[in-house]
Amino acid sequence: MEFKMLEGDLMELYKAFVITIHVETKNDIDLVTWTLEYEMLNEEVEHPLSLLYLFIDITKDIEIHHVGK
Repeated sequence: MEFKMLEGDLMELYKAFVITIHVETKNDIDLVTWTLEYEMLNEEVEHPLSLLYLFIDITKDIEIHHVGK
């Protein structure tokens, strides 16, 4: 699944921003890969680590929900 940002707060800092989510199952284990592709407007813009950390937390919450069932 891919999300391409067209407008909003992220586009004030980045020329382009695409988020890709890939889920693959191997031996009854689901592996989730989040890919953030972005181009910063200038060198002063920070890498979007807080957004990456948010995705990691979301993935952990989903895992906890499914393991608990």
